[in-house]
Amino acid sequence: MQSQRDKLGCDSLCYGSMTSVRGALGLVGTALIGRLSDKNGTILAKTLGRLGARKYSNIAIANGRRACLYVGTVASVAGFVIAATMNSLQGLWLSMIPGALLQHNFDVFKALLSEYHNDIDQIQSKSEEILENDAKEGDHRTNTISRSGSVGKLGMVAGISFMVGPMISAFATKTFQSATVLAIIFTLASGLTVYLLPLPVLLSDIKQIGEKNDTLTNLTNSEFTLTNMFKLRTTKARAAMTLLVLRLNMALAFHIFNTIWPASLKTRFHFGPSEHAMFMSFIGVVYAFSQGFVAKRVIQFCGSERKVYVIMSCCAILGAGRYVAYYTLSIHIMYSSFLFIINALGILNTVITADTGSIASSNELGGLFGALQASESAAGML
Repeated sequence: MQSQRDKLGCDSLCYGSMTSVRGALGLVGTALIGRLSDKNGTILAKTLGRLGARKYSNIAIANGRRACLYVGTVASVAGFVIAATMNSLQGLWLSMIPGALLQHNFDVFKALLSEYHNDIDQIQSKSEEILENDAKEGDHRTNTISRSGSVGKLGMVAGISFMVGPMISAFATKTFQSATVLAIIFTLASGLTVYLLPLPVLLSDIKQIGEKNDTLTNLTNSEFTLTNMFKLRTTKARAAMTLLVLRLNMALAFHIFNTIWPASLKTRFHFGPSEHAMFMSFIGVVYAFSQGFVAKRVIQFCGSERKVYVIMSCCAILGAGRYVAYYTLSIHIMYSSFLFIINALGILNTVITADTGSIASSNELGGLFGALQASESAAGML
């Protein structure tokens, strides 16, 4: 995509404008998709959400998360089709709209993963009522580490995709149009995995399957709306606001840096399509290693009581690393800086995602993840 922008003459101002528009669309889309994924009684959940392999007593379960995953898949395909058929800046702008507005599958997957862990915690808590309090506290620490490990594996898969995707595009395709066709094929394949995806269903919900399916999750007023979080009335609301401010500042720093970064690479190191592919593959390898191996071990070593120091250290590494990477004239120093940057980013994202999943109930996970992602979209607008 970066080489196509360069080919069509999209400079830093153009790229910054696209980022702002994407942020504005994402601000609406993330909050909308997040709340829709929490609701199993909507028309979307009762239609698309029933298309899947998970059934109980021969009844297809309506599921908002699966429906939103299908919507994101369709939005991705639509964006690729527009980009492939309109070889112009206008085409790039239009291709951005469906994905920015409706494709937030990664956040839905994070909510889904947290819901798996919430179900496991609920089952364990019912089976361990006879245990003493100190044993339960030890299990809580183990569950926290397990949650961080699962989040790390999800990030590792994303990192591997960043590594493999550019390599396949660079070596298997010769034109932008052929690359988009290949992307459409992989996106449709991901839609098939959504169909086969096993979805968590709480034990209390399973008991109600004999009744009307649309009563499986009647949502109460969410504690994690922006209005409720700003009031800071509860411990969970204060924790959510802390995560919101952290994500907002991280996103502001990223978007400011990323607006000038592609042009800087082209000016200093004469980056072309193959160099961009190699650079993104390097980022993917490091991010996968960070999420799959480093993050869990760092969190396990530091523990919950020193998690704040982990967050502060990662933020310091991100700031210093970006400064060095932008001003150095040595490509080796630039790559070395990003080695620290991506590892710090992977650890930080793991901490934030694991904590987000632990403070929200299953029927509010999508809304909370959507609110946090909306803060990043707002940063993209700025």
